[in-house]
Amino acid sequence: MRVGVLSGFLSRRYLGFWAAYLEALGAEVVRAEVSPDLRQPYCLPVQGLLAQVEALKARGVDYLLLPDLQGGVESERGGGGCPWLLDLEAALLRYYPGLPPVLKVPAELSEKALGRAAEVGHLLTQNPMLVGRALDRAKGFLKPPSPLKTPLGSVGVVAQPYLLEEEGFREVVRQALARVDLLPYFPDLPPERLREEGERFLPMDLPTDLELLGMVHYLHRLGRVKALLLVVSYACPPIPGLLRKAARRLAKPHRLLTLGEDWTEALKGLKAELQG
Repeated sequence: MRVGVLSGFLSRRYLGFWAAYLEALGAEVVRAEVSPDLRQPYCLPVQGLLAQVEALKARGVDYLLLPDLQGGVESERGGGGCPWLLDLEAALLRYYPGLPPVLKVPAELSEKALGRAAEVGHLLTQNPMLVGRALDRAKGFLKPPSPLKTPLGSVGVVAQPYLLEEEGFREVVRQALARVDLLPYFPDLPPERLREEGERFLPMDLPTDLELLGMVHYLHRLGRVKALLLVVSYACPPIPGLLRKAARRLAKPHRLLTLGEDWTEALKGLKAELQG
């Protein structure tokens, strides 16, 4: 039994537990270390996702483990209208009709994940005793990871959670700001706290929307943060539109930037604005 798993799209939050659990069940956990297909007309994270799925299909996995990014919450107006955030499985099925059977699991770890883990275990093994032993072995991985460390800079960085969880994205931002002698400050609160911040700022339905807007609210009220970068992964209208709506409430200097574009002039202008 071979189960394909994905890196990215919040894998840092859930995959440690699920990989340990699947291995305890006797499954082979299959990863695909491949480069993104830059010819695809999507943002870089989705290009990477599609390349991994293609590789896992080619390797003949029996199942594909996918995160439920919204924790079961549905909204027609959420996710900035992005199908990859609204329903990852449905979006993939549009492009891969022959997708392996999907095991959808929570994108965050909590005691509730144990119920889904038991369901997955029974589906894969039909062996309650093996499932019980595997759950006991994997419980030590159930603790959510701590927020990634952040430089103590003065420019707060806001981006979709699936971007901010990636060290590669953070390094791109660090290097871009370093060219104009600025340092970033990435949100350092856990996801549930950021969603609480989002509720106070602009109530939305979907957890990823709340987390995104919670970053704006938290960083804007943080004294050490003097300016904000609002970064989107792709210049499609809906997601920038969500951040533009939030930006209208900001008093601090800010810039809305797209990953992959040249930020030089925008960041020079931001620094000049900070220097008054």
